[in-house]
Amino acid sequence: MRPDHPDFKRAFQILWDAFGPSGEMEPEPVIREMMLDDATVPMEQGSFARYFMIVARDRATGTIRGVRDGRVMLNPAYGPEFCLVYLSHIFMLPEARGTVLTYWLRIAPLDLAVTYLHVLHQKGKIQLPLPDQPGKYYGMRVDLAAETEFFSPEDKLSLQRILFYGRGGFDCIDPHHFPYRQPDFRDKEMIARTGDRPVPFMLLVRRVGREREARLPIDEARAIIELLYDDFETFCEPQHLASSLDIVLGRLEERRSRGKNDVALLPLPTGPRDLKRLRPLFRYDAYRKHYGPGPTTDAVLQGPTAQKIAENPSWLDEELARISQELAKTPRWVYASRDKGFDPDAPEEQPVAPAPKEPE
Repeated sequence: MRPDHPDFKRAFQILWDAFGPSGEMEPEPVIREMMLDDATVPMEQGSFARYFMIVARDRATGTIRGVRDGRVMLNPAYGPEFCLVYLSHIFMLPEARGTVLTYWLRIAPLDLAVTYLHVLHQKGKIQLPLPDQPGKYYGMRVDLAAETEFFSPEDKLSLQRILFYGRGGFDCIDPHHFPYRQPDFRDKEMIARTGDRPVPFMLLVRRVGREREARLPIDEARAIIELLYDDFETFCEPQHLASSLDIVLGRLEERRSRGKNDVALLPLPTGPRDLKRLRPLFRYDAYRKHYGPGPTTDAVLQGPTAQKIAENPSWLDEELARISQELAKTPRWVYASRDKGFDPDAPEEQPVAPAPKEPE
């Protein structure tokens, strides 16, 4: 999509209304500029990046039901055979939540990545390991990456997002070694008045074709964070990014210095039976253990959740049990569409009438 596309204004507004007010999205002029950038010209750091915005429509009415944007990124200096698909934002209109459109918006960027890799190879910008095998992503290691809030029982949206990505094959990079922060995307004037406020988020990855691997090599983790922060530099002030980036890189190198070459990938829950996976992703504990006090964590560390835990050390387990019971009553309509061979464009099957009985 380009800025002159008839869907752009509506699509941007959908995402901005959801993420802009909280400082989690770049303003419209920046998005327009990224759309118009020549994606075959590397950024200052040597990274190639292609921005995308995808719209999902209702097949019957043509109405926009959801929007996804993000970037396909790679830098041979970070990893010669590595490509990152950064899934920046997704918003589904209420009537489309829990439908196959949600799944489609999660996987469609992979096709864009394949096309982009081919273009860069054709122009001599990169060398693909398997240039004749697009079905194997040309031999490139492709990761999908997304951000989301840590879990907290009173924040229902945090649970919904985690389940969404868990059912899509994503894991969380262990925040002990990868304390990721999303940059502050607010206006520079506002940041100058209030101070820089990067938000602690989980960084989720789906390592395409390697989803069963429970460890992430440190070199790959470094490539992910460096590519993401190269992207953020197109809008954010470098001095605001440096501290958050240095913390993650420092933790990774500290682990390497201890003779470790990888970090854990924490599995996400997919339903009521594995909600115990939320324990290491509990917002209060994650902030306390991995981030510490600060402008964006104090409200949690000193808020009602801390009081509830002080009064009842079993509070989190009781909340997980309650949520598990609620989820068990909810049908999972859309996720069956992830079965191998499912075709979302195929016509719906019609019920077959029973054959008439033979006369006795």
